[in-house]
Amino acid sequence: MNRRVLLTGTLILAGALWAATVAAAYRAIHRFETTPGEAAIARESWPAASQLARTPGTWSLVMLVHPHCSCSRASIHELAAIVEKAPRDLQTSVLVYRPHDAAAGWERTDVYASARRLRHTQVVIDEDGVEAAAFGGFTSGQTFLYDGDGRLRFAGGITSLRGHAGINRGRTDVLSIATRRSGNGTHPVFGCAISTPATGAKP
Repeated sequence: MNRRVLLTGTLILAGALWAATVAAAYRAIHRFETTPGEAAIARESWPAASQLARTPGTWSLVMLVHPHCSCSRASIHELAAIVEKAPRDLQTSVLVYRPHDAAAGWERTDVYASARRLRHTQVVIDEDGVEAAAFGGFTSGQTFLYDGDGRLRFAGGITSLRGHAGINRGRTDVLSIATRRSGNGTHPVFGCAISTPATGAKP
């Protein structure tokens, strides 16, 4: 009898521990998915320090990407949806972060390959995040939309959560502003750090 009670108690305890572990893991995943990255300190106009070419009179869309961030896949997926529906004269650029001391080909992940497949989009290797710093961005997926006069119209992310693709306010705002040629917008950015505002340190 005592053995049966002991076995039953052990099974109940094991079940309780398993349930607690699953619940804790779920909370941790949910917290990670819903916690945005560091928002950009975006310039009100196209940064003079940027070496990225901009055609006067043409609207420009710029996204920062960390090639080893799993969240970047969703950001590129949303960018593809924007490029597909946006006016064809929208000048789109993806800046792919790469540390100067990384091994050859470090940045050439599936994220990089997906960016290269985007229509009407130039992909630029951003060594040590110099361009990201010029635009005031710290997080992979950070997107900037500038009008034909180089004025900032949107700064933020274009996904709803970390690693989640699907229609969201960031994507719809960018499309609406770029199509109507009016308005402003912002949205939390969900992705891995490229640098930090306090130190400029790279991950």
